[in-house]
Amino acid sequence: MTRPGSSQSNPFRLSTPESYLLDLLRDGGAHTVEELLDEAQEFSWAQLFVAMDSLSRSGMIELRRNGFTYWLKTTVP
Repeated sequence: MTRPGSSQSNPFRLSTPESYLLDLLRDGGAHTVEELLDEAQEFSWAQLFVAMDSLSRSGMIELRRNGFTYWLKTTVP
């Protein structure tokens, strides 16, 4: 997969962190918060945190804790 900001087309490069996270979770399944932060380098940690909070509160993603690891998955097709 190409990195965000590269000259090649990136299927996950979208205008908002929320859209990016939803598409990434739809296409790639559940991810840890750390994996999402590594994948979405075009956004700041703060932007992604706000997006995860907003999507979780709206019921579009599910956030689960397993020990010290947080997992996210989409709840919408």
